[in-house]
Amino acid sequence: MPRGRLTEQFSRCPSGLVVAPPGFGKTALLAQAARAHPGPVTWYQARPGAGRRELLTALGYPPDAPAELVGASGAIQQMPRRRDTGDGGTAGRLIVIDDMHLLSSAAQALAVRLGQLALPHPLVLIGTRPSAELPVASVEASSATVVNADALRFRSWEVEQLFPRLYGTALRPGIAVPLVRATGGRAAMLRLFGRAVAADPDAGQEQILADGSFGRAYLEREVLAPLPGRLGRFLTETCLLNRLTADACHALTGRADSAEMLYSLAHEHGVLRAAPDGHTYVAEPLLRACLRARLTRALTDVELARLRGRIGAGSGGRQDPPPAAVRRRLGNADWADPLRAVVAGTPDVFPGRRDGRVTEAGAGSSAALLVQGVAAALSGDGTAGDTVRRALAEATEDALVALSGQLVRVVLAVLAAGPAGPVPYPELQRIAYDAERLDLLWLSRAARCLLGLGPHPEDAGQPVVVLEECTRLGDAEGAALAVSAVCLRSVWRGRPGIGELEEAVRRFRALGWGTLEAWGRAALAVVEAAHELPDAEQRAAQAEAFARSAGVPGARALAIGAMAVATPDAANRAELQEAAWSTARSARLPVSGLRSWLTALASPAGDGTAATGRTRGGGQHTTASPRAHEAPSPPGLTVRCLGGFEFTLAGRAHDWAKLRPRAQALLRLLAVRAGQAVHRDHLLLAFWDGVTTPSTLHNLQVTISSLRSFLEPERPRGGSRLIARQGDSYRLVLAPGDVSDVAAFERAVRDGRRSRAQRRPEEAAEAFRTALEHYGGELLPGDGQAEWVVADRERLRREAAGAAVALAEIRLGQNRPVEAADAAERCLEIDGHRDAAWRVLIQACDTAGLAADSARARSGYSAMLASLGLPPSGVLPHPM
Repeated sequence: MPRGRLTEQFSRCPSGLVVAPPGFGKTALLAQAARAHPGPVTWYQARPGAGRRELLTALGYPPDAPAELVGASGAIQQMPRRRDTGDGGTAGRLIVIDDMHLLSSAAQALAVRLGQLALPHPLVLIGTRPSAELPVASVEASSATVVNADALRFRSWEVEQLFPRLYGTALRPGIAVPLVRATGGRAAMLRLFGRAVAADPDAGQEQILADGSFGRAYLEREVLAPLPGRLGRFLTETCLLNRLTADACHALTGRADSAEMLYSLAHEHGVLRAAPDGHTYVAEPLLRACLRARLTRALTDVELARLRGRIGAGSGGRQDPPPAAVRRRLGNADWADPLRAVVAGTPDVFPGRRDGRVTEAGAGSSAALLVQGVAAALSGDGTAGDTVRRALAEATEDALVALSGQLVRVVLAVLAAGPAGPVPYPELQRIAYDAERLDLLWLSRAARCLLGLGPHPEDAGQPVVVLEECTRLGDAEGAALAVSAVCLRSVWRGRPGIGELEEAVRRFRALGWGTLEAWGRAALAVVEAAHELPDAEQRAAQAEAFARSAGVPGARALAIGAMAVATPDAANRAELQEAAWSTARSARLPVSGLRSWLTALASPAGDGTAATGRTRGGGQHTTASPRAHEAPSPPGLTVRCLGGFEFTLAGRAHDWAKLRPRAQALLRLLAVRAGQAVHRDHLLLAFWDGVTTPSTLHNLQVTISSLRSFLEPERPRGGSRLIARQGDSYRLVLAPGDVSDVAAFERAVRDGRRSRAQRRPEEAAEAFRTALEHYGGELLPGDGQAEWVVADRERLRREAAGAAVALAEIRLGQNRPVEAADAAERCLEIDGHRDAAWRVLIQACDTAGLAADSARARSGYSAMLASLGLPPSGVLPHPM
């Protein structure tokens, strides 16, 4: 099952560590990361007791490398850490070391250090079991990514996807949550359960889970047997405690080191799981059943009864409260009731509030503060985040309010950032998982809905899955919030849907949630105005009136913005826009946030109904943008010719099969010279053998005309703004904001040369670095050896190689050898015969103390000279 949220972290770090007990899927995650790596991969499966020499030899390092990496005292020397290049490093190689815990101590230390070496060493991913000797803290401090057992655990919603995909059978409704609780989300246990279900389909999944025999042998062999004797005895002696704390274990066993034992079992061996409070630990139910079976075998019935009596007397009968006991009370109402009241826009109905204010007795409580923050957020008040932060500061001992407040804080941050902002997946995953553990399933479902806002395929369908769950459970409120998440997902993808928003508004109205209905009506009005529906102006005015009567100024500001989008009069539109900004400011809603949401909702691509041709007043089909009534402007254009051809207009790709091959080639030539005038003689020479006759001139004009019609079908004849004619020349127009990689590359090279000539090395280096970012490969490789492209291709290749070697020389002169080596290797990738690049690479490796890499560079330089029939250079010493 793809786990992109975890594997993508490794692509942005110098090294990665996957540390978890057996059975959590470390090897599977490493394999996914290896498959996603664009470069070569070296996989090393550790053998018990293997030393440093075997490790280095297996990874392709010279056998004498330990002398270079380890000082005379045997301690690892401090080496410059490789910076994050985002592409697997210059060498492009990924090293995976699985089961590192089997290596000798010295080899383990060396394996960890390999991930911190300077370029051009590869990326390193390590899989290992937890141990007291593993320096996890120092690995994290070195900017490495550490994935632990909690991150690897499968959640209930992931398990529901996993079983049909892996085992070909669906889980029974409602069994995913108890299955994850019983197994701790451990991959191996889930696999064993799947095998047991497949082996005996008539037994029933609930019965197989209740029996628990499918995983006992595995737990005994892989989890309990490897534990040190004292930890195994301690775990067995305390297994009758459902929740383990240092005080309870000390009272039961008399061990003064109970706190240290619990910490070791949780963080060094991964057998226990720490609760959110950091002081309470729990064992998986199936593991606890194994331990209790051990204890039953070791004690007589009388001793066992006496032990249970001691536990009951010491806890006062409160050792294992039902999960619902974590729910706190606010006055006489459950937490969900005031939340429903606030969402419905009537917060005064629950205890603790009078006349729209929290009473003094409840004003300081974390729950009351959180309710205030939610109410402020729903009205559009920009200060809601401050109130939520105060609630979180007060909720140190209230898990429910703390998790709810954290989710509200994330929601506010996501909405404030808008569709262009990031979605904090790790925090949402943790909130969803902790809420599920505390039996707050409605809160877990709410967190899961937001996971669908991102690009990860495994999360894309979460809002729909949650909607189906809520429908099955009869949770109308949860279903309405899930529909809201579906709408947000469509906006995040740039395709706000009219049908989805109409469904959300219908559900809000049925529940009596006037506040959210006001927001839904306003958002729907913006989308309808963007698509120029016949009654868009009237619908926007109705949305504004509803938001005003509901007392939701933020939604009213959005509705006024919809009125501005819908009106065809420019003066009236400007007046309405100013009214929208003024309303937002009076509601303490950031104007920039309102602008971003208006832009996102007014995206011209809509759901199928809107995008395929709703019309205004029965006229022709239109998908006009909010700026359709303003002066027309050139469409957004992106042209890429380096490394391949890409031509997108206003984010839209084209079906090139509808265009003749000669017209396509002519467009590519204009794209190479984007922004520059190309004389018709040059075009005739390239595509009509240079023959200038009335016939060839006519063919050229017809080809240009077909290009214009193909690229801008909506514009009238003679109204093209993309391909302009200047006398006898033609030009592909680049408007402000348009992108051409060739133009950007050439401009950066010119800036670098000018800055270097003026002795401004840092500016020159930055310009050359920018040029290399734009150089994605040779010019139009798909056009082969066509005469019109070969000369430009070779010219740009030489300029790219020259920019790379110039950057390398500047960085070497600034005593930054690692970056110099990086740039020199980039030059050699472009032009392997560039003498200056080989010399800079060797000097940079020598300066950085990378003897092995220097030796490889010298060997490569000699091979290059030999391929040209030249003797080795006498300027630099050679090992031969």
